[in-house]
This record gives sequence, C-alpha cells and structure tokens, in this order.
Amino acid sequence: MTCPPCRVVDTLVNKLAMEYPNVGFYKVDVARFPDVSEKCHVTATPTVQFFRKGKMVDSVRGANIQEITKKVEALCNVNGAETAKAFGVVGHSDLTHLVLKKKSECLNQNDDKPLENVFTQDASALESDIDAQLLLHIAFSQPIKLHSIMVEGPGDQAPKTIKLFANRMDIGFDDAEDGAPATHVVNMTKEAYKKGGVAGLRYVNFQNVNSLSIFVADNLGDGEVTAISKLAFIGTAVDTANVSDIRQGEEGHSH
Repeated sequence: MTCPPCRVVDTLVNKLAMEYPNVGFYKVDVARFPDVSEKCHVTATPTVQFFRKGKMVDSVRGANIQEITKKVEALCNVNGAETAKAFGVVGHSDLTHLVLKKKSECLNQNDDKPLENVFTQDASALESDIDAQLLLHIAFSQPIKLHSIMVEGPGDQAPKTIKLFANRMDIGFDDAEDGAPATHVVNMTKEAYKKGGVAGLRYVNFQNVNSLSIFVADNLGDGEVTAISKLAFIGTAVDTANVSDIRQGEEGHSH
C-alpha cells in the first residue's frame, strides 16, 4: 500500500469493514502474491473485486470511493438479508460458542469458582483467589472479528479496569500490568453494567483474532475479590475460504 490511491482505498476498506461486519474484506499485496493477481486478472492497482459464493460479480479499478461504497451497499442489500444482533449490538453475533474451553485458562482463579462458570447459564461466577487480579487466556476455534465484549459481575466485585491483548496467549501478569501495550483498555463503571455490560472495542484492531488475553486489574469496590458471572464475545467469524478457490472472473483491461 505505497501508492497514494492504494492508501486511499486501504483507508476506505478499513472503514467499510467496520460498517459491514458480515462482509469479508481481504487485502492482497500483488507484489508478494503475483499468482493471486494473475488468477483474478488484476492488471492495475488499486483494484477492488466483489465476490459472491466464490464468483466475481463486480469490480472497480482505481480509488473511486463513491463507486466502491455504492457497490458494497448494493451487494449487501441483495436478498434483503436479516441483520444480526447480539446483546443490543446490531450487525454482530454472539461468538461465545467458538471459545475452546479446554484450551482456555484463567490465572489466579479460585479453583472452587473457575473460568468455566462464566460460560454457564446459572448463577455461578468466576472469582479471583489471592488478590483482585485475573488473567484469562481465551482460545477460539476459528479467527474472529471482535467488535465488543459483554461482562457481568456481582455488585462491587465486578471488573473495573480490563486490558485486552489480541493473539497474546503467552502474556503473564507482569507484562499485562506494566509491560506489554494493550490492544485495548476498557474502563467499566456501574452505569455501564446497568446498561448491559457491553463494551465496544476499537474494531479495526481486532480483525483477525485467534485468541484473546484479558487482564482484570481491579474491581469496582477496590476489594480483594473480583468476580465475573458472565462473559461474551460479540463480532463476526472470519470467512476462512481459500483464495485459490475463487473462480476467475472476466478478464481485466490493460494499463
């Protein structure tokens, strides 16, 4: 993305990816992957191609922002697809079912009130052990685009400062507290919990998440025990279709 028109389209694609979470947006560096550009008949950059069910249905050459946006809108309105909604977040789904519970863990948990409790429908909860801090390592069965998290906790024991680290299953307490920069920091309040406990994230930073490390630094009451009664992940699953399966579209024009 070195040429000015390519940078313009790159910015636009990032914006559209946030506005249309149920659409898969993919970027290909034709210098690194010439075989892909050859198969898709890309002869000029930037080129935006639109695919439905593996077949190219339209394309735009050049940094034509209005035309690209118009075609995305038109294709999304085809068949009047129903918009997803999870915990009040329109356009996204509850992805908690994609959590690999056996590959996920929580450090400093009370073994009598473990991580598994946040994924049940009963009144059980996850609680910290020797102090208020918790460090959760959550693995997903496939890559996801994470838009928001939903947290519930009992009263003053509910989490207050939450640091999120995308794809950092190796992170420890020292790194989480003082060292590694967080992908996003959430500051929960009593008002936020009253409104459902949903915290929006900087979506562009969570576009290909295979795992999520969650560091809870403290709780609303600044007590020794932090508790989480429910935790959910809101976003869309990443389409893992192989680009080699894309059927060749119409042959493009030359420069």
